[in-house]
Amino acid sequence: MRKIRTKHRDIRVKPKNVGYQLYCTIDGVLTPVVYKNKDINDVEFYEEVSITKRRRLSRQKSLQNTRSFNTPVIQDSTVINPLFVFNYNSGIKEVTSGNNLKTWNSSIGTNQLTMPVTATQPDIGLKGNGIAGVSPIYFNYDNSDYMIFSSGVTLTGDFTIFMYLEPIPLIPKVHKKHRFLGKSDDNDMYFSIGESGNTSYTLSFSSISKVKVSITPEYWQPSSKKILITLQRSGTNLYIRENGVQVASETVPTTDFAFNQFGIIGGLTSDTYNGSLYHASAYDGYITTELASLERAIIKKASLAKG
Repeated sequence: MRKIRTKHRDIRVKPKNVGYQLYCTIDGVLTPVVYKNKDINDVEFYEEVSITKRRRLSRQKSLQNTRSFNTPVIQDSTVINPLFVFNYNSGIKEVTSGNNLKTWNSSIGTNQLTMPVTATQPDIGLKGNGIAGVSPIYFNYDNSDYMIFSSGVTLTGDFTIFMYLEPIPLIPKVHKKHRFLGKSDDNDMYFSIGESGNTSYTLSFSSISKVKVSITPEYWQPSSKKILITLQRSGTNLYIRENGVQVASETVPTTDFAFNQFGIIGGLTSDTYNGSLYHASAYDGYITTELASLERAIIKKASLAKG
């Protein structure tokens, strides 16, 4: 966001991709319409008013009829509750002057994703060129970016996890070591993609208890550039879906799956996730009846992101 100085005040100008700028005529002079706002340091400034583009507005309206992420799922008289919901357009609590994300609040419950160390804070948008609440969160491998859950999560029994991502390979078409969920004190408890050759997804509970999805090519290729990954456990069955289509079915142990980090496994800072995160949520049960509607809602919401 750039800043222009007028005779009486500073005006911070929104990037062009946010919407069409609104003007009025004052004494015959075309003047931008502004409103008073405050930054994260509580400093007041004036920000230009923009009119939402028609295409973006219609997409926003279409979301009004989609399933909420924050409400329980009622399935066969059983209540399945969301444990946390992180979405790029809400809960962005603390952003540093360098456009790095320090604190991200879950939209339900009290959990947070945090990173107090500036050097390893992810960016708002690709390379930090995004806008808080509008752009996805970008994790840069070169900086070993990752985030910590303020409260560790333990999934017992059945569960459903959603993650909408844009995994970015460090070498073109070589997707490996995309590390998503990990536990700070255990290098063998994690969920990732491409931990070894000819393997896509890995859900690991211990050094001797892992579920690996085998693939014929050496490296996994996502079904689309941006992808919704759905991970579900039902009893001893593990199901993995990409953009609403099942891509794997494996036998899985009923061991608790615990994590307190995103983007890193244990203390292995040499290989962290490289790419963007739009959405991450977890539910304490195996969702079937409303699964497709939740997936559609996540994909629609992510489609509105910019940068």
